[in-house]
Amino acid sequence: MKNSVFVLFLVIAGAFAFPQFEDPQRDARIIVGNIIERRIRRAIEQLQENIIDAGMDPLVVPRFDLEYRPVPFFLEVRGFLENFEFTGASNIAIHNLDYSALFNRLRFDISLPELSFVVGDSGVTAVVFGNRYNGQLHGSLSISSIRIDGEVRVNVGIISGISIRSLTLDFTLGGIQSDLNVVFMGEDYSDIVNKVLGEDIPAAFAENREPINRFLESFVRDILDDIL
Repeated sequence: MKNSVFVLFLVIAGAFAFPQFEDPQRDARIIVGNIIERRIRRAIEQLQENIIDAGMDPLVVPRFDLEYRPVPFFLEVRGFLENFEFTGASNIAIHNLDYSALFNRLRFDISLPELSFVVGDSGVTAVVFGNRYNGQLHGSLSISSIRIDGEVRVNVGIISGISIRSLTLDFTLGGIQSDLNVVFMGEDYSDIVNKVLGEDIPAAFAENREPINRFLESFVRDILDDIL
């Protein structure tokens, strides 16, 4: 990391070496800003490629069976999943990305337009202390406009490296469309589940937007401090 900072200082110093620049300081800041923006964009592109290469977008599971019997009769679980599909994880949209070398400030606005889940069929049967339970689920779920924008200000030193001066984040959720069919022990809970997912959870995010953002800021800052 310190080597990267040193390279940036060399870029700035090199910019001052050309007298034909009308404003060498301004040109150096533009060069540094462009370098950092390109590196961030490339990192996001690499993340997209990694998600696809790992088979996570689309993630298709024609059939999956589970059997777990650690203590027969007292605890047994059997389940299956058919025609499962998950898409959208690699579709990362960059709405804004701007780095100011003058203020050592990065502004960004990034989103996942839609995450989509489809379950053709699934079921689980469990035996717990001799009591049998069973449930079935199929249908679809989509989460739209998972978006985060924010601003990061950093301190840059050739010896000390990079440290976070301030961080602000704003996380928003466009909505959840839930069309799931859920049956447990012969009772249909579809309406309850779809209401919780499609109405209650988005409403809770909106009502608690501020504390959620503060939590994310603290969490992300701890990670960045460890990395830097």
